[in-house]
Order: sequence, then C-alpha cells, then structure tokens
Amino acid sequence: MKVSRRNLLRGATGLSLSLPWLEAYAAPGAPPRRLVTVFTANGDQITQRFTTRGETNWVFGEMLSPFEAYRSNLLVLDKVHKYHDRLPAGRRADGHEQGGSALAPWPSGAGSFPIGGTSDFIGYVEGPSLDRAIGDRQFNELSLPQRHLNFRVGDNSNHIWNTHSHQGPVGVQAPVPPETSPFTAYTRLFANLNTSGASALAKRLAMKQSALDLLSGELTRLQGKVSALDKARLELHAQSLRDIERQLEAGAGSQPACIGLTMPAPLDVFNGDNHLALGRLFFKIIGMSFACDLVRISAFNWSGNTSDRIYRNLGMTEGHHSISHTSNGDAFTKIRAVKKYLFQSSTLLHDELKALPEAGGTVWDNSLVMHWSELSQGDTHQIDSDLVVLAGGGGKYFRMGRMLDLAGKPKRSMSNLLISMWNYMGYPDVTTWGDASLMPDGAGPMPGLV
Repeated sequence: MKVSRRNLLRGATGLSLSLPWLEAYAAPGAPPRRLVTVFTANGDQITQRFTTRGETNWVFGEMLSPFEAYRSNLLVLDKVHKYHDRLPAGRRADGHEQGGSALAPWPSGAGSFPIGGTSDFIGYVEGPSLDRAIGDRQFNELSLPQRHLNFRVGDNSNHIWNTHSHQGPVGVQAPVPPETSPFTAYTRLFANLNTSGASALAKRLAMKQSALDLLSGELTRLQGKVSALDKARLELHAQSLRDIERQLEAGAGSQPACIGLTMPAPLDVFNGDNHLALGRLFFKIIGMSFACDLVRISAFNWSGNTSDRIYRNLGMTEGHHSISHTSNGDAFTKIRAVKKYLFQSSTLLHDELKALPEAGGTVWDNSLVMHWSELSQGDTHQIDSDLVVLAGGGGKYFRMGRMLDLAGKPKRSMSNLLISMWNYMGYPDVTTWGDASLMPDGAGPMPGLV
C-alpha cells in the first residue's frame, strides 16, 4: 500500500480522529482543574449588558439573564481589550479573523485570505492557541491521554474565519481543524469502553500499530524530498504519530475508568437546525472526558466567526452575521435575542458539569468555563470592550460572585487574561503569553481576579 504525499500533508487530524484513545488516566490526590472556552460569534450590544453596574450588586440586562442562576460562581469581565490595532501593518487580519484567533495572541502571517474592507490578503496567526499550548504541557508532563478537545458546531470547511485552535510553534502557521461531529468524537474517545475481550482488543491494536508503522516509514522517506516548509509540516505529523503510538502502548491491556454515554441516532452535523442538539452532545462528551481525566482543557465553538446561521427556532429569517452589521433598533433586538439564546444554551454545559460527582462535590467545582466572542460589538467591529464571563467553581482559585468593569484599568488585555488562565491551570511560571504588543501594560496576569 502506498501513502500519497498529498494525504500525508492533509494533516494529522484525519488519522488521529480514526484512532480512539484507550485509557482514562486518573492522577491521585485532589481533583484537577479544568478549563473550557465557549465561543459565540459576532459580538453583542455593549450598552445593554447591564442595567446596574457594580462589583457585587450588578444587574444583568435581558441578554445576559441566563447567567443569573449561576451568579455566585461567576466572574464577569466587562471591557476586555484585544489590542489588535497595535499589530504592525501586514501582520493584522480584520476584526473577525484576528479576533477569532484571540486564544492565539500572535501576529498573522502571509496568506491568501482576503482582509475585510481592503484589497489585502493575510494568513493564519503564527503561534499556538491557549487550549493547544496548555494541552501540550499537560499531555507531556502528566501523561494525559489527550492534549485538548477542539469542537465546533456546524460548517464543513476550515479557514481563517472559523478556526480558533492553533498548534504552533511560534513563527509557524499551524491551524488545528476542529471536530464537527460529536459522533466521531465519541467513537474516538470512548470506543473501547465496550470491547469484545482482551484478545480482540489486542488484535485491533496490532492492526492500528501496523498502519502507524507504515505512515512513519513514508514520513521518513519524504523528509529528504520536500521543501523546508513541508519538512516542518511533516515533523508536526510525525509528532502526531508518536502521540498515537504512545496512546496505543499505554492503552494495551488497560481497563478504562469511566462509563459510556447514550448517543442518539446520528444527525446531519452540517444542518444548521441541529445546532442545539449537537452542542448538547458535545457538552456531554466534554463533561465525561473531564470526569474520566482523559483531558483537562477544551475549546468549544457554537460556530465559526462571521457565522451567518439563521436561527429559525427564534423566528428569524436573516443570518446572524448579516444582522450583526446593521446598526438599528430592530437589528440590535435580534442580536440580543440570539445572544441570550446562545448564552442559555451554553449554560447546559454548566449543568452537565454539575451533574458529575467528584471527590465530595462535582466536576463543576473544579472547572472553569470561559465564555467569549471575537468582537465586542459586530456593527462597529470593536475589540476594546469585550465581554468575558468566567463560570464555575474553578477549584476556588478565582474570587467569584463579582463583575469587574475594566475600562481604564491596567492589564485589561485578552493576553493578560490568558496568562491568568495559564496560572489557574497550574502554570505560575507563565508570565507572558503571545506578542508583546498585545500587552501594552506589560506582561503578567490580569489583576484583581484572585
């Protein structure tokens, strides 16, 4: 069997998604901290977030009212700034493109994607995203079975407008395509929970190992025949193969320590009307993956940036992105309705985590859910007044039950906030993250959160 160069350069994802991870790793001691980033597109309406502002006596506007039930477990951050305007010319995409890569706060590289409102073109950001970078460290240091989970609801194409996760390293464009099918994700993560016996499992492992050996040989042969850029890509694929080999070795003969999920009949994952059902399935998978300690960090996206999904269930006939670029009362009413609906839907993840018992409490007690968007407000493409809602017990790391108005305060950048996420996840050695220009007040975590 011959493996083509094109198939190898497609990316490691195709292979890795076809091979289930085999062991639920459980570290001794206190429950681990986890992080889920939950993305909703196109910003919101800045002036309608609150009817009363105050650190402890704030009152949500109708748009944010779904979060009220979780008030004691919230840290609401208003007016976060991405500072993308400080990136040099030629290294900055448009608001949606650059904003969607905010978990990877690096300059953009050269590429063929059009920059909105200009005749220029741009590429992906040149560096890793938070989910991938933390996942890499945990995968290597803690021997977790999985680096990170990377899920998106809908859209079968991967481009600069809907890819949020990047593997880097710094200086390299390496976007990570998300999984869009919870059915594929479930098979990959939990397929070996109900095996047909040790001998059958061993046979399947041997077959997969043989396929990996073949691909590894093809990679070695190609190394001397391709450009320097393709060599870098091949090394990323080789790393992925080594990761899979490690999973196979670790999983052989092991007994998974977690239970399966009841999955419904398959749905069309690219039918926009199925978005809520698909999101709920992803939330169940995230929760069970956390409970089994398969992984500790996940990126979940209700859509890509510039999502033009039509929310017919809300009685709408126009796409979300189209509405977001109209500056009138009717459009803002619809934007608030969409955001309220997505926030309400996102709290289903809160409830999933609350339902999973762990060490005298629940998985929710040791998890943090970070709700964010690529823009502050869609019609103006603002990036200086972002809303970020942190929810969960978070292992009591943050001082919850508060709303912070960050306008005019130092270290209000998204990059400083991401450093806080690094520290929360157990890496106090990380004091800078991303390009220095995106932290105009200096490196370090965002003040006042702990």
